[in-house]
Amino acid sequence: MKYDTFLGGVEPGGLRSKQEIKILICYILNNAIEGLKKSEIISLVQENGIANYFELTEAISELLASKNIEYDCDESKVLALTRSGKMISEQLQDLLPRTVKEKSIKAANKLIHRKKMEQENTVNIVKNDHGYNVIFKVSGGEFDLMSMNLYVPDMEQAKLVREGFYNDPGFIYRGALALLTKNKDLVKGLMRDFEEGEDSET
Repeated sequence: MKYDTFLGGVEPGGLRSKQEIKILICYILNNAIEGLKKSEIISLVQENGIANYFELTEAISELLASKNIEYDCDESKVLALTRSGKMISEQLQDLLPRTVKEKSIKAANKLIHRKKMEQENTVNIVKNDHGYNVIFKVSGGEFDLMSMNLYVPDMEQAKLVREGFYNDPGFIYRGALALLTKNKDLVKGLMRDFEEGEDSET
């Protein structure tokens, strides 16, 4: 396949042709658990070193112009495949490296999961006279399962706490419940989940 793209920011094994980038965009929209906005696709592909920012932007514009993809009708700016875009994904996906497909879908679903966590659970960072309060709530749907106000001395730690919370609010809730009730089975389950989470990140 002809290499015809800028390679700035592209890691070894990334995409190096416009055709591949267009196929990847269709592949992501066809296989992610939910639709994604243009900015989200660009962000997840670029941040993983799969393709160049400018090439991604141009590829999405060309796919829109050729009606392979379109904006969802709910004005959320979410992109969706048309019939021809779906055909591109299903018939040409084998042209993409397997590692690129796996990495892109993992990143897409992680981003979607993170968005849901942020929509359903809240974190506010409030400055005080001595540092910052991180105030977060774990939602149970129609009611809050847990709310907590945690003091930290600086903004850097506040951001770390917020990031850790959004990674898995349910884990934070189960952890607090296990420690407060001294339930050994819950603690063992938490440790097992923690170790499995560490293994999946390596």
